[in-house]
Amino acid sequence: MVTGTKFPLHEACREGDFSKVRELVEEDPKAVLAKDLDSRYPIHWAVSYQHEAIVEFLLSFMQKSDLDNLVDDSGWSVLHIASSVGNLNILMKLINHTIKPDVNLATTQGTTPLDLACSKKQVQIVEALLKDGASIRHKDSRNQLALHRAASVGSMPIVEILCENRSPVNTKDTHGWTPLFHALSEGHGDIAVVLVQKYAAEYKNLEDVNGRSALQVVADDKVKSFFLQNVE
Repeated sequence: MVTGTKFPLHEACREGDFSKVRELVEEDPKAVLAKDLDSRYPIHWAVSYQHEAIVEFLLSFMQKSDLDNLVDDSGWSVLHIASSVGNLNILMKLINHTIKPDVNLATTQGTTPLDLACSKKQVQIVEALLKDGASIRHKDSRNQLALHRAASVGSMPIVEILCENRSPVNTKDTHGWTPLFHALSEGHGDIAVVLVQKYAAEYKNLEDVNGRSALQVVADDKVKSFFLQNVE
């Protein structure tokens, strides 16, 4: 990681040194749009370390900047970072920026802010993104929906939110796995049961690319038994 000698504003944003940030920006306002050797902008670090006051201050000097254009080499925007760390206040500051960011902007791996929020079990962030137009039908580079991620990490609240917003439940990823496969393979029997009982997920006639059924990838016999007892 870059030290503070060459990129003092980036370091001040990481450390949460508001007075230093203000001093540096007022001295050179263009510094807010400078990339460091990690290919990140000052606001990336402020959001990553959840320094709300600094984020708000930087945005006041970036009113003509399109946040969607400020991405690192992996395609991560500040909205991706905010969705991953789960700071709702910062997320809303970004969403309400003068040039509204795209909540469906994808990284180089096809990952959206909603995908990241699901992976990190950020329920409030998921709700906010959906309210602002995030797509539940977007597929990443592995052909996975946000629901695949929510089922894999075992977040019942997010699974239900996505399904209530009409997420497809039987979409297969590049391995031929539906969200149900992921839930069972990770031992989330309760998620698997809800997907079948409440949202009509298929489990009897689906196979992955290796010809395995959902019951053949289940984490263990205990999860398998629990699942079968509740769906048959």
